[in-house]
Amino acid sequence: MAIDVWSAYAKGEVRPDLLLAPYDATEASSLAAHIFKALSEREAARGSGLFPLEGAVAVRLTFDAFVQVVLPATGLDFSHAASELFDLLRTHLMTLGDLSPGQVSIGELLDFGLANAGRLSPTLRTALVVLLIQTARRPVWSELAQEDTPVDFPDPNRQQPKADPPLIWRVSLNRPVETLGVSVETIKADAAQRVFDISCRALTWAVVDSGIDGAHPAFRDHGKAGFATRIDQAFDFTRLRDLASYDALLDPAAYDAILAEVASGLQVSTSEASDWLGRLQADARRGRPYDWDALSRLLETAPDKLQSDAAGRVEGHGTHVAGVLAGDWRDGDKTIYRGVCPDLRLIDLRVLGNSVDATEFAVIAALEFVRWMNTRNRHIAIHGVNLSIGLLHDKANYACGRTPVCLACETTVASGVTVVAAAGNWGSHSFTTAAGAFEGYAAMSISDPGNAEAVITVGATHRERPHEYGVSFFSSRGPTGDGRAKPDVVAPGERIDGPLPNLGFGRLDGTSMSAPHVSGVAALLMARHPELVSDPRRVKAIIISTATDLGRERHFQGAGLVDALRALQSV
Repeated sequence: MAIDVWSAYAKGEVRPDLLLAPYDATEASSLAAHIFKALSEREAARGSGLFPLEGAVAVRLTFDAFVQVVLPATGLDFSHAASELFDLLRTHLMTLGDLSPGQVSIGELLDFGLANAGRLSPTLRTALVVLLIQTARRPVWSELAQEDTPVDFPDPNRQQPKADPPLIWRVSLNRPVETLGVSVETIKADAAQRVFDISCRALTWAVVDSGIDGAHPAFRDHGKAGFATRIDQAFDFTRLRDLASYDALLDPAAYDAILAEVASGLQVSTSEASDWLGRLQADARRGRPYDWDALSRLLETAPDKLQSDAAGRVEGHGTHVAGVLAGDWRDGDKTIYRGVCPDLRLIDLRVLGNSVDATEFAVIAALEFVRWMNTRNRHIAIHGVNLSIGLLHDKANYACGRTPVCLACETTVASGVTVVAAAGNWGSHSFTTAAGAFEGYAAMSISDPGNAEAVITVGATHRERPHEYGVSFFSSRGPTGDGRAKPDVVAPGERIDGPLPNLGFGRLDGTSMSAPHVSGVAALLMARHPELVSDPRRVKAIIISTATDLGRERHFQGAGLVDALRALQSV
């Protein structure tokens, strides 16, 4: 069980957002159905946001529901473990002559745990933590002396029986996602375009970010009349659980509200919206994987509209990232701004909203959606994914590169999609020493999903003078926590020009800006050499083998500065 989960409950969080990873033999949808049934029996399903994907289930649970529903599904017999712990504690206290008949205080339990935790089995340690948190969360906790608060050991006859075989392999927190935010010439993309006269119109890249302002002239399709945009579709994954969680679909009152919202928000008939929701509702009732055809209809949104906060502000990160990758802003015959692939087509997958609810689960869902899109036709529909986002590696609970979002990236690459990820902006740190604060640099600071082996992980360098300035101070350094070489390459990430929403233009810093440079080079390679489509590992190998060495340490620069011209010439 993840330490951060226990910590969240111990700090008093009412409903932490959890990710449940099922065992390989258990489908996530079957696990979700099991959890929902158990929650419904306890009238605890409402507000849980229960939602299954291919390899994970997201759910918000109170501590009581967590103990009664999730722990048994891990194979833990809590009542038996607590009873065994009580017997050990009684024996311990009897040797001290310190036992009140039939009662144990939290102080006694805590002292016993501190003295004996190393000798207890994992099952007994779990029972110990549960009892401590349960007692600390009781209302009487603040009214009594802390060490005298009695511990209520469970009645073995009233506990939920454990699942056999276990359904849940691991439980962790649904981690928050953070943005990591004359560069085209630096990577020689302009020279590559002139030498090879490459068009990327036949390729499509997914930008998994905060959203793209499709009304911005930088994304106009100049091959068509009027104000046509190259952003083919936009999908808002920040609304995923609000619209289609089990508790929303299977609660009649919530279902009616969602139906009205979908019908009005998408400007479709109530009967059409009802059909989509009905298909998802049937999946939820039967514990089946969701029908992505119906689900995508609910998530689709207008490409030319970005969500704003209460003050009317919109997040510009995704627009800027997409501009670096594929911007083409013209005023008549004058070019105002060009990205690496100015005619590349885009899919806007929004996982970062105007709240703190942007999570790992939304990114996993977006990647699963990409894979589904590519199964609908004989030819691949989405050729690459750009991930200018970062999540701190959950080192207490997962091996490096094996977190849920990293595994989702590995699966996506295995399906034939090139995935490019920012290395992270955690290269600079403030350390606390006996002499005070010390400003320095951190090794092994690559963030997820950049820790995934198959993705192309991109660090940052200066936009014009990479040989002089080397790796940017903020750029995360390798190696990975398990000893693999990362980042793979670097690209410009300091003071990078790009479009911003509402006809804006500005400069941003970060490995967020570096990643789309490399996405662009990958797209140029596929456009020039179609045999590289659906061969992401070869694309990665070419980009790494043709990078320019900046003379810096391998774990700082990777193979060096990405070089579009040399990459194209090498094939």
